[in-house]
Amino acid sequence: MEEKKRFLILTSDAGFGHRSAAVSVSKALNELYRDEQVNLVINPILDSPSLSLMKPIEKNYDKGVRNIPGLYRLGYEVSDSRQFSELMEGALTIFLQRIIGDFVKSFLPHVILLTNPMFNAPAGKVRQEQELKIPLYAVVTDLADVHSLWFAPGPDLFFIASDWAKVKALENRVPQRKLSISGIPVNPKFACDDVDRAKLRQDLGLQPDLTTILFVSSIRVEHIMDNLHALDNLNFRFQVVVIAGGNDDLHQALLEEHFEFPIIINNYVENVPDWMLASDLLVTKAGGLILSEGLAAGLPILLVDYLPGQEESNVRYVTSHQAGAIVENVGEFSTIIEFWLKNEQEQLKRTAASSRLIGHPEAAFTVARTMWESVQKISQG
Repeated sequence: MEEKKRFLILTSDAGFGHRSAAVSVSKALNELYRDEQVNLVINPILDSPSLSLMKPIEKNYDKGVRNIPGLYRLGYEVSDSRQFSELMEGALTIFLQRIIGDFVKSFLPHVILLTNPMFNAPAGKVRQEQELKIPLYAVVTDLADVHSLWFAPGPDLFFIASDWAKVKALENRVPQRKLSISGIPVNPKFACDDVDRAKLRQDLGLQPDLTTILFVSSIRVEHIMDNLHALDNLNFRFQVVVIAGGNDDLHQALLEEHFEFPIIINNYVENVPDWMLASDLLVTKAGGLILSEGLAAGLPILLVDYLPGQEESNVRYVTSHQAGAIVENVGEFSTIIEFWLKNEQEQLKRTAASSRLIGHPEAAFTVARTMWESVQKISQG
């Protein structure tokens, strides 16, 4: 009986994007190769029993970004160079090499995939010191403006989201042969070709014939309530779904509020792809993951918030491709919504078409197939 192929996926929980990409690839591997393989998604910082100075940093990431965004932006910009990143790579190798090495020794993978830039250099060092003849890949989870730390020389191949990311990789001396524009991996459900939107809406408790506006929030998104109330004054037929994204305060406030339109309110959901595929329009912040999901679903995207630094280029990426718009206040928000919904939604349909053009619903399958094929080539000598 042939040995199962083993895929080790190292991720983190600083934000949602790294783990989501990792889990999406895991699901694609399971769907494509089933019991011919086994894969393990691990956060080497939080899942290790060892004490580490990295654990508090990982756990407090969201709080820090939310409370001191200016300092985060300054740190991001100051550190975004190959020279500074090389210093960071040395420190990260000291902190993480042994932890990652322990997971590699216990799991004995045929391929390692990384979805956080902190792991590139230490994982490369582990492979070198353990004399492993296995592929090491990295999924870059930023859409457009990619921090130089992503491009540590360890990985054999970088899966990147866009031509914009490719430019940054080349500036960081990554050979073109090591770059694959795959898109950021999203749930394999997005790649389904035969979605029955009306039935999906019914299954989710929505009215099947109403235009559906989806709000996706988190603890780092502001002004959701104000923007929702701006919809009260619009003379169109629509329904709204709000996913608070674990923002307990927002979720509770929404449940106590009254709106002039049909609304479904959720705090945290596991089936985000279903809600997106049932919707006509996405309102959210400019995070790489949520934008990749929205583009994969072919949704026009209205951006109401962004993180200073890395997410600013995400805004430019979406708007320059006419796949969405950015608003700074409630007045602009209601104006854009009205512009998109009037004239039988002519502009909304145009924006949706542009979104589909730059979406990568198949990205998780692309990464999974590359990993599998690399193992097959090694097995065949």
